Amino acid sequence: MSQPQGDSELADTDTDTDTAVQARLRRDVETLAAGPRHRAIAGSLASARQHCSNELAAAGWSASEQTFTTSPALRMSDAGRPGAPIALRWVPALHGVNVIATRGGPPQAGDTYLLAHLDTVRKSPGADDNASGVAVALEVARQLRGHAHRVVIVLTDLEELGLLGARHLLRSLPRPDLVVCLDAVGYYDDTDRSQALPAGLGLVLPDVARAVRDRARRGDFLLVTHRDSSTTFAHRFQAAADQEGLDTVPLRDPRWAGRGQRYSRWLNPVLMDLDRSDHSPFWRAQVPAVFLSGTAMLRNRSYHRATDTSQTLDYSRMAALAAGLTTSLQAG
Repeated sequence: MSQPQGDSELADTDTDTDTAVQARLRRDVETLAAGPRHRAIAGSLASARQHCSNELAAAGWSASEQTFTTSPALRMSDAGRPGAPIALRWVPALHGVNVIATRGGPPQAGDTYLLAHLDTVRKSPGADDNASGVAVALEVARQLRGHAHRVVIVLTDLEELGLLGARHLLRSLPRPDLVVCLDAVGYYDDTDRSQALPAGLGLVLPDVARAVRDRARRGDFLLVTHRDSSTTFAHRFQAAADQEGLDTVPLRDPRWAGRGQRYSRWLNPVLMDLDRSDHSPFWRAQVPAVFLSGTAMLRNRSYHRATDTSQTLDYSRMAALAAGLTTSLQAG
């Protein structure tokens, strides 16, 4: 019979596990962010998809590719500037590929979707945006156990051109009960005044602005954005993240969430920053969704630049995020 472990032995085991998780996260980011993942760079996205599919298969998931073609259109996409979150641009017909991973059967109505976009802008290796989110999703896949609470992991394509992969996902798969979106979750800055705020945020969301200012505007937290329909999961995740030592700031989207919201959101341009990622099409379809982010360009000066590299990320906080998210998903 083995001897019971003492506190010091358990602490050593926890430390070893955390070190291993950080090493896996770093390896995934370094592999994915070796260069831009962009449709104009031959093989870049295919190579990234293959790496992710291999990692998912090793963790016991079944990964498949969902191909889609978009129609040419004038589309709204990320302008990359605070206060100007949307740019209009002509986008030709494009071919995209989402990676969909499941355990225990194909996607069903009522599943939880965990999303992270795999593509980048053309001139950035995209370590934070969004190899960080993909790496955390892969780590969650490794840590999830059992099939009691169904999770579908989707690595989307063409997010940078108007959330096109997520839009196709919404149209083509059964309606989920919850969507959790990971985007730019790896960059943190512990120095004072490193966190910017959109102009006018204090007038619209005074509690959020106050929470950031009370921490001397340090960019040392994860923003948890949700609507009333996803408050329960958001609170559950925050509690789990706190147990892992990851600071979070909650943001409840106060905008109208019913029919016509795609038009009414123009009435409050300050909050259009909340629509920057793949959760947004699901919000418009009135699917509960939570958006987890390190706020991208509001903190990270390397956003959409060649300097968005693997060595700038905080793998300890990413490991805490993966652990907290796994706990939240397993809890139901």
